[in-house]
Amino acid sequence: MPAIRDDAVVLGRLDYSETSQILVLFTRAHGKVRAIAKGIKRGTKTRFASGVDMLDVGHAVLSSRRERSEALAILTEWKQSRSFSGLREKLFRIRGAQYVGEITSGLTEEWDPHEQLYDALVDALGHLSEASSAVASVVSYQMALLKAIGALPRFDACVLCGGTDALTYFSSFEGGLICRNCESGQVEKREVGPMTLAALRGSPVAGSPSGAFSALNYHLAHLMGREPKLADEVVARVAQRRIE
Repeated sequence: MPAIRDDAVVLGRLDYSETSQILVLFTRAHGKVRAIAKGIKRGTKTRFASGVDMLDVGHAVLSSRRERSEALAILTEWKQSRSFSGLREKLFRIRGAQYVGEITSGLTEEWDPHEQLYDALVDALGHLSEASSAVASVVSYQMALLKAIGALPRFDACVLCGGTDALTYFSSFEGGLICRNCESGQVEKREVGPMTLAALRGSPVAGSPSGAFSALNYHLAHLMGREPKLADEVVARVAQRRIE
């Protein structure tokens, strides 16, 4: 089996034994890959036994039979290339980064490459490691992820009639905004206000980033079939607040 060499972000890890780990990697050229890292926690005279940590960024060498995509790849080499130490200096930073990793893992397919999304993920981790608030960086990444998987909602007009006036509701099922004239026939919908609309349309200064996060998280939860576990950690009390 030829070696696969790629840059990767660690989205998930599970200790498999005293010396091994099972990892979920998001690679730049090969997409999401599940791999076993045998003996990676075994120390040597020259290397401390630390394993691979969540949200590490590095260069991976993998061995895999692509025709057997259900099987775990084997991580044969790992070299960390970037360290976002600032993520662990503030709780809101690491929670935001963990949320970003969770939605990436939940909404990408194995061996489905998204090079631009990989770059957006690394950029998001970099911004979060220095951020005074996690929300803006997370919203930007939510948008990038939805665009990459072909599920970015329509925010410029009503998805049902094409009208641009009185866009007061958002429907994940319909895939975008719904105007006041069309909303009465829709069961699945969520009211949004002008500040959230401004943020969703790319005006975070004039808009409400927390409202945009809540609306996009609502859509992501619909796509994933469950609420992201760390959603309530990103913005305090978002779930209880009206979308402005």
